[in-house]
Amino acid sequence: MLIMIKFSIIIPCYNQAHFLTDCLNSLISQTYIHWEAVIVNDGSTDQTETVANVFTNTDNRIKLINKKNGGLSSARNVGLKNTSGNRIIFLDSDDFLYENCLSEINEVLSEQKEADFSAVKYGYSYITEDKSRVLYHVKSMHWESFLPSLFSGNIGPPNSICLSRTLCEAAGFFDEELKSAEDWDYWLRVAKAGAQLVEIDKTLVYYRYVYNSMSRNADVMYAAVKTTLNRATYFDSRITIASDANKSYNYDTSSVLKNWLIKLTGLSVMQGKINEAINFFNTESKKSIHDYTITELEMMCSYLSFRYWYSKEDISNVFDNIYPFFKLFFNELGLKKSEIEKSLFHIFKYHFYLRNQYLYGRFVGSVFNFILRKKYK
Repeated sequence: MLIMIKFSIIIPCYNQAHFLTDCLNSLISQTYIHWEAVIVNDGSTDQTETVANVFTNTDNRIKLINKKNGGLSSARNVGLKNTSGNRIIFLDSDDFLYENCLSEINEVLSEQKEADFSAVKYGYSYITEDKSRVLYHVKSMHWESFLPSLFSGNIGPPNSICLSRTLCEAAGFFDEELKSAEDWDYWLRVAKAGAQLVEIDKTLVYYRYVYNSMSRNADVMYAAVKTTLNRATYFDSRITIASDANKSYNYDTSSVLKNWLIKLTGLSVMQGKINEAINFFNTESKKSIHDYTITELEMMCSYLSFRYWYSKEDISNVFDNIYPFFKLFFNELGLKKSEIEKSLFHIFKYHFYLRNQYLYGRFVGSVFNFILRKKYK
């Protein structure tokens, strides 16, 4: 028998009025009607309040809270304090939901005998900034266990997980000192509080890929990642209940931090911040660029940068505007010409493969790709 869950959708918004309409329309379009939404206007100076009021005036399930700017975590915490539903979804104002999202979650939870400590995880779709094209569908990964899998990285955007209020109360509030990775830090506490993971093998939400967002800062993100990892494997006093999962773990996070260093270096290079990328890499890396393996360097192409840019138009942009930055980066770090060519091939290999297929067709392109693989193996 289906239960009637009340969902609380918490929407922090700072100067994203141009995206907020899509976000709210995705709620109104839900096939499931038992939800409330709180828009937390975090001191916006654009038309956020005006856009929000259009919706609050026509749908009493939506309300607006205006506050002074305090950051993303602060806004989410205000939302937690001003909602009443028994299931929580954190929906950033530039993202939105499939119309069947809440009904699918409700149906799955109706089959759970003990849902009070469940965290529901589902897939998400990377979509272009203008919503014209889905870049990639990311299905919910099958996790053997919530921990220690979470020690290796985040589990997806905030709207791709639905928590019980009991879990949120046990995990506490978002860390307002963190300027990035605050959601990962929160999921770690949720897991240590004893969350039971429930997975839905469907994509139910959209994550908007803001094209080459310059707001993403490698130094800021790396500092937050280090803070999160430094306490990830230890007992967490912020959790408000006793839990067998809240303990110290014997897990070496150094390789995770190294992977983040490479991914964030790739982000900085992609943005054309060559000097900043070099300084960041030289300051944080424990070894020279010459000592990194090709497999390690491949991570410079990640979801943070241009991993899902595979359309014909995207491929042209990657080689015209991003590839030269990486070539300059490696040249400035003193790699030999042959080392640069091999590194660039492996970082951009899927883009090379697709470019050849776009240019020469599938069969002839595959021949060129075979030659490239042989040359740079």
